Amino acid sequence: MTVTDSNPVDYKALRQRLAQFSCLETPPVLAETDKVAIREALRTFNEAADYETLGVCADTLAIAQTALESFVAALSRPVQLSLDARSGPVFLKFNTLKGAWYLDGYTGTSRGVLVSFHASEPEFDLVNGTYGPLPFDLFESPQ
Repeated sequence: MTVTDSNPVDYKALRQRLAQFSCLETPPVLAETDKVAIREALRTFNEAADYETLGVCADTLAIAQTALESFVAALSRPVQLSLDARSGPVFLKFNTLKGAWYLDGYTGTSRGVLVSFHASEPEFDLVNGTYGPLPFDLFESPQ
């Protein structure tokens, strides 16, 4: 976990940018410029965090798996999950520290991707938290 740059990172401003998604049931449709800004904020928080936990609530396993794999590849490392087929809405969770996942059915109405950052260093405390729901395709767009 190293964030080295001659310009200090404004974690408070980035946290405010990501907090706009809090309490939404579904993520908004974002313009490409907004997607770029959100991806950059997530990547900056990722650099300060020890690890991430991601959760995806989706109408199908295919949507959840594609979204999760694209987020994890962008924030951590490429991963391909071998999941048993399942029909209906799902909740898929992944821990980047352990490389562990959890899959279950989901009856709630929320949809999107939640990203929780976990930083142990006090100077990165503003990074800690859960952000989203974010659009499924946030990291599938041109970057």
